[in-house]
Amino acid sequence: MKSLSWLCIFIGFTLQLSANTIDTTRYNILTSGKISGKQISWQNDKNDYHYYYEFNDRGRGPSITQAITADNNGFVIKEEITGIDYYKTPVNEVFYVSNNKAYWKNKFENDSAAFQNQTYSDINGTPASIELLLKMLRSSSTKQLNVLPAGTRDFKEVIEKEITNGSQSVKLQLIAFSGFGGAPQYFWFTKDGGFFASVADWSSIIRQGFEKNADELNTIQKKYEQEFYSNLAKKITQKTSDGIAIKNVNLFNSETGTVSPNITVLIKNGKIEKTGNASSITIPSSYKTIDGTGKFLMPGLWEMHGHFGQESGPFMIAQGVTNLRDMGNGPELLVLRDKINKDSILGPNITYISGFIDQAGPYAGPTGAIIHSLDEGLKAVDDYKSKGYDQIKLYSSIKPEWVKPLAAKAHSLGMRVCGHIPSHMTASQAIDAGYNEVTHINMLMLNFFGDTVETRNMNRFKLVGEKGFMIDLKGAEAQALIKKMKDKNIAHDPTITTFEDMFIGLPGKPSPAYVPILNYLPAEIKRNAMSGGFIGEDSQIESYKKSYETMKKMIKELYDNKITVVAGTDGGIVQHELETYSDCGIPNADVLRMATIVPAQLTGKSNQLGSIEEGKIANMILIDGNPLQNMQDIRKIFVTIKEGKLYSPKEIYAAYGWKYYY
Repeated sequence: MKSLSWLCIFIGFTLQLSANTIDTTRYNILTSGKISGKQISWQNDKNDYHYYYEFNDRGRGPSITQAITADNNGFVIKEEITGIDYYKTPVNEVFYVSNNKAYWKNKFENDSAAFQNQTYSDINGTPASIELLLKMLRSSSTKQLNVLPAGTRDFKEVIEKEITNGSQSVKLQLIAFSGFGGAPQYFWFTKDGGFFASVADWSSIIRQGFEKNADELNTIQKKYEQEFYSNLAKKITQKTSDGIAIKNVNLFNSETGTVSPNITVLIKNGKIEKTGNASSITIPSSYKTIDGTGKFLMPGLWEMHGHFGQESGPFMIAQGVTNLRDMGNGPELLVLRDKINKDSILGPNITYISGFIDQAGPYAGPTGAIIHSLDEGLKAVDDYKSKGYDQIKLYSSIKPEWVKPLAAKAHSLGMRVCGHIPSHMTASQAIDAGYNEVTHINMLMLNFFGDTVETRNMNRFKLVGEKGFMIDLKGAEAQALIKKMKDKNIAHDPTITTFEDMFIGLPGKPSPAYVPILNYLPAEIKRNAMSGGFIGEDSQIESYKKSYETMKKMIKELYDNKITVVAGTDGGIVQHELETYSDCGIPNADVLRMATIVPAQLTGKSNQLGSIEEGKIANMILIDGNPLQNMQDIRKIFVTIKEGKLYSPKEIYAAYGWKYYY
């Protein structure tokens, strides 16, 4: 039935495209400068708009057809979206207006409201369809639109620019849209309001024939994107002319996992000057004093699996992340690190960076060094070392026989080796070949399905979801892998919350990551948190749920066997990763250590970071609660301190239209 339905969709799409269309426009999707997909837009008549959008991202990626009808004033009155989403799950979304009432239905909503020229916020729309939003906004007398189900949209015309590619030239406008629950979003349009491009460092969509102009547009756009982040950094960063005193606080000792009450901590010149019982420390009159009575002071959190972009930096600071291990990025990372160090943008200290290496092919990673031979890989290791990178991260397409020489090269240069387990290789084999750390809990679980499995694509998720619950964690095979990890001192970065929505995130139910803060979210973010990310069939819901529980049990098994586990999310919320470790049965004190002193020790930075001790860098968070008693209190950050500078989470969230628990 699935094959037949897709044949019908394809035939219908082909017939539509070959009809008497007007204004057919083609776009290419670029990933790291290479074509990875396409987008097509066309009209059958003045008010009838059609879009098709698809791309491949390591075996993931959507294939979406969108049909939209507007009224004579340009307002959308009908919309239908079909296909598959990024994780290859079916899409069937509709919106229409009838008798002055709007109706919409998607995988988690079936609702209606009085229609007053609002715009519907679709879940699975195509990028180019934002041209219709621009048209509606320009038609609005207030230049703002209310959104269904909730929220608002507005826009700002930023700059005009003419670009040329050979004999082709076109005049463009850069437009900034607001109301999505984050920073302004930027898109390029032709002078008549047609979508032209959406550009970024990793991936861009641009009109066919102008692919070489993507970097030019991105450079211009960054100047204006930067304004938001620079202004936010100026507003939020609090520097003191003298020192800081936090008095009468409950101080968490990350070395021992214990708490000392009634402690005063002095900070000066970005370092921890003194700690001790409040009764024995005199606070200089010039110091800014923070009353820590009833509060919990602990080292700042480490995000041990990030891919930093400036858009994520403010949220990391608000969530108490003061140190980041970047696990793969483009050359822009080093520029961003310098901006953070100069307080030009908000973000954690990028303390440890990974050189990303994958083999060229249809499932190659989206960044870093994409190699065609072992010699190219060995050269990439040298290049990363010369640029100051700390470790090498190998990815899923690397030939298994290349792992050992690449690891040996990295080790000879004093670099660690971590990453995905290459396809047709097991975690056990990768450890034998030189891995120091296995990334992602699914990569450990795939070990038990052998080395003949294709894991470059969605299979690396679906196989674990469908069959992971069958793994006997107390059995000989699982215990042999754990013993090998212990004997060889192999670390693990589970990123378990990466798989949470994929395995148990059902439409209409809030994502567990957002449950504690659901009432604080802007309308658009809250709605996304309800959309679900489940990648299986309905008949597999219980299997995936049990497999997710097996993931949690495996983390506890690693902990019980004294395997080094560090907290990382791959783009999520570190606080929720810690909540999940606590839910696994790991004592809260050790959960906090996994995000403080343990990462500092693993990266060789514990002489400066990871604990609150005299002489160390003043990276810490003050919590209005006690995460030792309730791990959800890790969300209640009163202030984040990084290198002796103060940051208010409440003020950061307010800049994005979020509420906070205060």
